[in-house]
Amino acid sequence: MIDQLARVSAMDRRLRAFTCVGTSPGASDGRPDAIALGVKDLFDVAGLPTALGTAALPARQAVHTAAAVTALQGWRAVVAGKTVTSEFAYFGANATRNPWHHDFSPGGSSSGSAAAVGAGQVPLAIGTQTNGSVIRPAAYCGVVGFKPSYGTIPTEGLWLFSPSIDTVGAFARTVSLAGTAADVMAGGRLGFACGAGPLETAGLRIAVVRTQDWSMSSAEARSALEGTGRLLADAGADMDELTTPLCGEEGLSLHRTISEFEGAAAIRRLRIERADLLGAKVRDVLDHAATITTEAYGRALERRDQLVAELDRSLAGVDCVLTLPAGGTAPPAGNNGDPRFCTRWSLAGTPAISLPAVLGGHGLPLGIQLVGRRGTDARLLRLAQAVEDILNFAPNYERIGGADSTEDHGHR
Repeated sequence: MIDQLARVSAMDRRLRAFTCVGTSPGASDGRPDAIALGVKDLFDVAGLPTALGTAALPARQAVHTAAAVTALQGWRAVVAGKTVTSEFAYFGANATRNPWHHDFSPGGSSSGSAAAVGAGQVPLAIGTQTNGSVIRPAAYCGVVGFKPSYGTIPTEGLWLFSPSIDTVGAFARTVSLAGTAADVMAGGRLGFACGAGPLETAGLRIAVVRTQDWSMSSAEARSALEGTGRLLADAGADMDELTTPLCGEEGLSLHRTISEFEGAAAIRRLRIERADLLGAKVRDVLDHAATITTEAYGRALERRDQLVAELDRSLAGVDCVLTLPAGGTAPPAGNNGDPRFCTRWSLAGTPAISLPAVLGGHGLPLGIQLVGRRGTDARLLRLAQAVEDILNFAPNYERIGGADSTEDHGHR
């Protein structure tokens, strides 16, 4: 592990995915099959600082370790360090760079976790998703990002921006490792770690969902999605189109009302004395949240329940949804990208997974997103394994780690 930490530190001089590099005591120490783990800097890890990505608060040395991290330590993970997050896991960009091309963004808010796995610094990292903070950076960094059903992974020892939406997720190079890690954190409740293998593609019912934002995606992103659909159809899947109750603007509006009302309350509870050090994006959310009444927040929660019930009925006849994880490849550094292609699924609490599909402009990866019904996490993961095999996206991670040119890093 000492050699692994030295490698992480050396690579991080340019990637800037970690806030600190260092281990924390755990049951996996000394195991020959131990794997290095990156932990988003919202989770407490005993002996390491928790800073929440902000300069407005002094970093706090954690005494205890978050439940999700403890579960992974008891399995086979050894903490390699804390990974960079956007300020309070919101929209603000940070110093982390995309491992495929350092002039571009890794996405956010789980920027460091996605970049660290994409660069091959660590094979596994964890993050959180309020809006698109697992799925979108996974797509930008060419890795698997899995967000399970809301509430399946415990959040004790984790700072939450929006408690009624926030979900712990995992980044890895394969569906198997990301899903297993999520199941370990969930205490086995997902039913995936036992390893049943990929589903048979023939006969699967897969619905393509474009949402009203289809026109806001790039031509190469649309091509990646449509190409994936053709590959699945060729493999025997029954492909169809679906418009869900969340496809319109209402889902985006409800998500903003709920998440920002809760996020502003969570930030206020921190009793920040140096508000002048808050980033512009956080100041914006605090200003907007001040216009949201308690009554409006309550109505938004009620309307969400209605839409989610309608969504459950819409998805009852399909095995999964195929949709975009982002509007295109990663934007330039300093811009986390638009989360709207993830927003509705975060609002609904459905399981979702991003898989790298092809390379786009500047040699940057493009992904696809699979979404399942609430509580069908294990089946979604097994289906994702089948899609992973079909896509056969196999980059050379050793070469990606040092990238800052438009070099084609290789896939397939």
